[in-house]
Amino acid sequence: MAGQVITIGRQCGSGGHTIGEQVAKMLGVSFYDRELIEMTAQESGFGKEFVEEQGEHRNSSMLYNLVKNISYSRTMPSGNSEYLQDEIFFAQRKIITELAEKEPCVIVGRCADSVLKETGNSLNIYIYAEKAFKAKHLMERNRVPLLM
Repeated sequence: MAGQVITIGRQCGSGGHTIGEQVAKMLGVSFYDRELIEMTAQESGFGKEFVEEQGEHRNSSMLYNLVKNISYSRTMPSGNSEYLQDEIFFAQRKIITELAEKEPCVIVGRCADSVLKETGNSLNIYIYAEKAFKAKHLMERNRVPLLM
């Protein structure tokens, strides 16, 4: 498995994180999911909250994005891209590429499948589930009591 990377894309609530963690443990390789958020924050200079939010939600209003970007940024943009979200992507891409070159691993989310598409050393998996499973899984994970 030397040099091989398994990327896992997933629907929210489908259990992709858990499956990725188990696969990495079985193979004896490193596992990356939420760690990528912290690593991207360090690489880009943006706050962890901003990196996490931009991976999940975007508002198309230019004014909203400008105010939001300034409020979360720890540093001014480097000028490498027109949009701050692009800078996050470029930092994330650099980290994913470096991880893939360094070691075999399992990477969940963060467009790792697209980033590593050209390398030829990744196995890309997509996890999905039925709505009922996803709802139950999310409620259990977030400790929301089931209503009867």
